[in-house]
Amino acid sequence: MPTTRSRFGLLRGFNPRLARAVVGAAVICVATSTLWPALGGTVAADAAGTAADLPQEQVAAIGEAGTVYLSGTWSGFVDFPKPDGSSAWSNEVDASFSCSGFIASSDGYVVTAGHCADPAEGKTSLVDQFLSDEVSNGDITEADAQAYIAAGAEENWPVEGAQSGEPPVLAMKVYPAITITADNSQSFDAVLVDDRPIGQGDSALFKIDARSPLPVLLVSPNAPSTGQTVDAIGYPGNVSGLVSGNPEPTFAQGQVSGRQQTSGGPFTQIGVAMSPGMSGGPVVNTSGDVVGTVSFGPSSDTQQLNFATAPETISAILSRNGVTNRLSDLDTLYRKGLNEYFTGHFHDAAADLGTVTTRDPSNAIAQQYQTKAIASFPQENTTGWVIWVIVGAVVFFVIVIVAVVLLLVLLRARRRKLATTPPAPVPAPFAGPDPSGTARPLPSDQAQGPGDQQGH
Repeated sequence: MPTTRSRFGLLRGFNPRLARAVVGAAVICVATSTLWPALGGTVAADAAGTAADLPQEQVAAIGEAGTVYLSGTWSGFVDFPKPDGSSAWSNEVDASFSCSGFIASSDGYVVTAGHCADPAEGKTSLVDQFLSDEVSNGDITEADAQAYIAAGAEENWPVEGAQSGEPPVLAMKVYPAITITADNSQSFDAVLVDDRPIGQGDSALFKIDARSPLPVLLVSPNAPSTGQTVDAIGYPGNVSGLVSGNPEPTFAQGQVSGRQQTSGGPFTQIGVAMSPGMSGGPVVNTSGDVVGTVSFGPSSDTQQLNFATAPETISAILSRNGVTNRLSDLDTLYRKGLNEYFTGHFHDAAADLGTVTTRDPSNAIAQQYQTKAIASFPQENTTGWVIWVIVGAVVFFVIVIVAVVLLLVLLRARRRKLATTPPAPVPAPFAGPDPSGTARPLPSDQAQGPGDQQGH
């Protein structure tokens, strides 16, 4: 029977056993790729290590590296009332405070809360500090100080800088978390680039002159959804005053409670316990991306109801000042090393994190995880390369088998076609005069002409 094609393009007369062989070979390929992770292999991960739902410790390692501690001092003069009804300018008053923030670009742009750089907040701080100094000096009582505040001293007493009519002066130092160890730290003088108070979104941008690329936290393009798990990172002032040596950033985990629209723009409501000093600290999702900065909450010290600046507000202040929020090559390598560490590839992690520490010796967090990776060498599964060789050999032979089977199928189909093709007709004998002169009869099935009839 000739080989023909059905309307679906399949060969009729196709050998079922050969078809099963081809299908079986394909199944082997699929099974090999499917079972490979179960045999000890790993799927290639994002080099930056920012896949969704990272382990909590990995999120902390990414978040801490990009967090900064800000130490600020407002300086100015307070015009205070005297008992006789006149007023006088005080000596220079210094009011110190702390905030938190994160690194938005590897060349030293730092984002924090706008109220950490707001002159109005500075005036309030200087009035409070002046009254506290007066109580300490014995010039007024604590009750007097509270009475002044209740009467509107913070809002109404004039406060100026060194020159008449100028606002108080802010001096800010930034301490990247990667440079902070138990007994050492490195600070940079920060210059205020842009500031938006709480009524305008609560974000501020500083610039420091970093000597090497700093670890960056990426700002998420999407607002967090209700119920999403987030971590607020920062340096609480009440903790800093209790610990000996330099503090470590605090990680407070909670969930997004909702999104609130205010006159100053959108804010994210989060159920995370936070304290003064954490203002401006990054709020990160489970990928380690920033979805806000700590903004404001109830006046009591620690509450579970707080608000974070919306990610679009942060992106706006960066865009407005031409700041590109992206990872540097060194930061990408750092995240790659972290990803290798948390997936059990300790030798690779030690090598990559070692490169990071060589290029940036101040990165104490990279040094910490390099040490952990080296200590974990005995735990690493080093047989992975053997499995790769085995799987590669299996795949190679499967490909060869499939190729041979397909070749046999094609050859078989061709032989069947040749076997069913009818032979070409043999030409009839030449009917002209016999060269020998002897008459040759016509073929038996040829009709006779009219003149060929014989008489009776």
